[in-house]
Amino acid sequence: YLASDDAQRYFADGNNEWPVVASVKVDNPALKRMGAFKADPLPVGNLAMYVVKAQVIFDKAGYR
Repeated sequence: YLASDDAQRYFADGNNEWPVVASVKVDNPALKRMGAFKADPLPVGNLAMYVVKAQVIFDKAGYR
């Protein structure tokens, strides 16, 4: 369901989130003001090596 056109429009309009399905077109003024979406080429899997270090920082800062 989340990748359906209707759900993508719902999140775009309700949360000002860019659709993850490239073919879904939305007419959202807030997104238009931000300009075109620019995808980050960094694979999310590359961030896994920082999970432990990030958790240590969160713990020291008292973040929950």
